[in-house]
Amino acid sequence: MTKIFVFLTAFCFSVSVQAQKIKVSESTEEVQQITRTGMSTVIELDAKDVQKAWQKQLKNYGKTDVSNGVITVPVANVSAISSSPCRIVSIVKSNSKGATVWWAIDMGDSHVTPSGNNSAYKSAERILHDFAAECYRDDINEQVKDAEKALNASVKAHDKEVREGENLVKDVAKNKQDKINLEQKLKDNAAELEQLQKDIARNKTEQATALQETEKMKKAVEVVRAKLNGID
Repeated sequence: MTKIFVFLTAFCFSVSVQAQKIKVSESTEEVQQITRTGMSTVIELDAKDVQKAWQKQLKNYGKTDVSNGVITVPVANVSAISSSPCRIVSIVKSNSKGATVWWAIDMGDSHVTPSGNNSAYKSAERILHDFAAECYRDDINEQVKDAEKALNASVKAHDKEVREGENLVKDVAKNKQDKINLEQKLKDNAAELEQLQKDIARNKTEQATALQETEKMKKAVEVVRAKLNGID
C-alpha cells in the first residue's frame, strides 16, 4: 500500500512539472557545413522517445532520410506551410532537460523565417508546438495508465485486507464459540468423572454384597450335601 501511495504521489508531481508552457524559438544550426535558420523547442521527455515520434511525424510529409543524426525530407509536402514541395532538415538533440527538436524548412531560394515569410513561419512554429504538446499528452496518458494500474492494485489490496479482516472477525467468533464448547465439555467431563467415581464406589459395595451372598450360598450348598451324605 505504501509503495502504491508513493507512486501516485510521484505521478501527480510529474504531471504538475510537465504542465508547462511550450516555447518555440527561432534558431540556427550548422548542418552539413551549411548554416540553416529554423526553429526549435525543448521537450522535457526522453530524447529517444521524442526522436522516434518526430521521425514518425516527418514521414507524414514525405520520404525521410536519416544520416549522422540528421533527418531530411528531400521532397516534403506540408500544405500548412506551402502549396509547393519544400525541403525539411531536422535534428533532435538530447540535453539535461530532455530533448531539443530543431527543424528548418528550405523553400529552394530561402529558409522559412519570421522576416522572410512570417505566415509560413507561424505555421511551422504551430506544427512544432503541437508536436511538443502531443508528446506531453502521450506521456501523461501513459502515466495515467500506470496510475490506473496502481489504483486497481490498491483497490485489490484494500479488498484483500477487508476480506482478511472479515475472516479474522469470523475466526474470533469461532474461537469464542470453541471456548464455550470446550468449557461446556470440561463441565460435562467433570460431571461424568464424578458419576463414574460414584459408580465405582457403588460397584465395590455391590461386589462385597455379591461376595457375601456367594459365601452364604456356598454354605447352603454344603448343608444340603451334608443331608445327602446322612442318608443310610
